Amino acid sequence: MTDHDILSIINNAFIHIGRYFVAIASILTILASGFLIFAGIWEFINGIPDIFNFLFDHGDHHFELSVHFISAIDLFMVAVVMFVMGIGLFELFVDRNQSVSYPHWLRIHDLNDLKEKLIAAAVVVIVITFLKHIVMWENPLETLYFGGAIAIVILSITLFSKLVVGTDAKKRKEYETK
Repeated sequence: MTDHDILSIINNAFIHIGRYFVAIASILTILASGFLIFAGIWEFINGIPDIFNFLFDHGDHHFELSVHFISAIDLFMVAVVMFVMGIGLFELFVDRNQSVSYPHWLRIHDLNDLKEKLIAAAVVVIVITFLKHIVMWENPLETLYFGGAIAIVILSITLFSKLVVGTDAKKRKEYETK
């Protein structure tokens, strides 16, 4: 047996064992998304007294009401991102034979598909975070800086998506059509 054969065997063993580590990471990510969904439900439930206060007291409870529900939406969105990441990792590294049938919007063929979905979801989470900051409006200048920073991050993510992920996806589609 040559050194090249031994290295190939070791490499194949690492790849095979690595699938199980990714499976664990995938399962834990999906479980974490479930916990975040429960946290969002809990945040939503904690906002219910504010609904009654708003309806019956006619007071100025819209601030608390908005914060609770935007926080719940934020938790739900992060949970969805984690769920998609967990399913994507499972689909890419563990379920190589595509034995599970996923909906078309959740099908991930390579890491670029996973990056595209993550980028799109990250932008939504960032926008929800900004919305929550606007609702808690305290310092207009600070909000302007925060909005500018978020705009720069979204612009950077968009450029990255178009230049790196988009170029790779275009190359892949060209290769698949040949």
